[in-house]
Amino acid sequence: MGKLTIPCAYQGGKQRIAKQIVDIIKQYIKDDNTQFYDLCCGSGAVSIELVNQDFFVGNIHMVDKSPWGLFWKQIGDGTFSIDLFKAWIDSVPKDVTKIQEYIKELSKVPVYKTQLDISYIFLLLQASSFGSKSIWIKDNKWQNTSFRNYWLPTKTSNRRSPVNPMMPMPDTLYQRVEDLCFGMDGVNGYWDDCNNIHIKSNSIIYIDPPYDKTTRYGFKFDYMSFIKKYNKDNIILLSEGKQLSNKAINLTDRRHKGGISGERKKINEEWLNIFE
Repeated sequence: MGKLTIPCAYQGGKQRIAKQIVDIIKQYIKDDNTQFYDLCCGSGAVSIELVNQDFFVGNIHMVDKSPWGLFWKQIGDGTFSIDLFKAWIDSVPKDVTKIQEYIKELSKVPVYKTQLDISYIFLLLQASSFGSKSIWIKDNKWQNTSFRNYWLPTKTSNRRSPVNPMMPMPDTLYQRVEDLCFGMDGVNGYWDDCNNIHIKSNSIIYIDPPYDKTTRYGFKFDYMSFIKKYNKDNIILLSEGKQLSNKAINLTDRRHKGGISGERKKINEEWLNIFE
């Protein structure tokens, strides 16, 4: 097994800059007992990078109110069934032109009818989400359900490569999750509100909330109040699209390519705010 990677992308994920963030976090690790809290962890890019750099997985606490939190809880306590996930992976049509319709129909099933399969279905929906926009649950229904279609470039389109209906496609998604079942076994996962988690003193806390004035992912988190409450005894690092602390690092990657069309029209700033 090589380096671990996130199961699939979602809007706001930190996989592209996770190494930069971890290089900064490592400066605050005091000893082998240091606890790390990954709040609004999503697909877990930062925690995964820590494990790839040999941080003890049992000292990591991953918290998310979305189904990502359930996924990490099950990965950590060993209740995620890789065999059941394989069955769901195998249920995806082999014909790529039929995947979008299958995923659409799957997203219409009330969540209470598939209560034991939430994390498996969620991974399929999130990997199929148009623009990698976040999927969540509200009132027993899957939210933000707009999905990718298989698309081939035309002679006049700006994008020259095909768009698959899932990113990654099923076999790759399965392999990534299987690796995480072994590599992240023992992580402390919480499917809960960040305010409900007990934070041990002298810990490192990383917060990656939905950025101000962006899609809220269906949840709210007053992170500035949280920081005021816990900053006295802990180091807190906050990702945001702007500077919010006296000590802050601009991690913005000024790439010009990207996006659905192949051209990035707007450059979003990435700030890592440090509260010591």
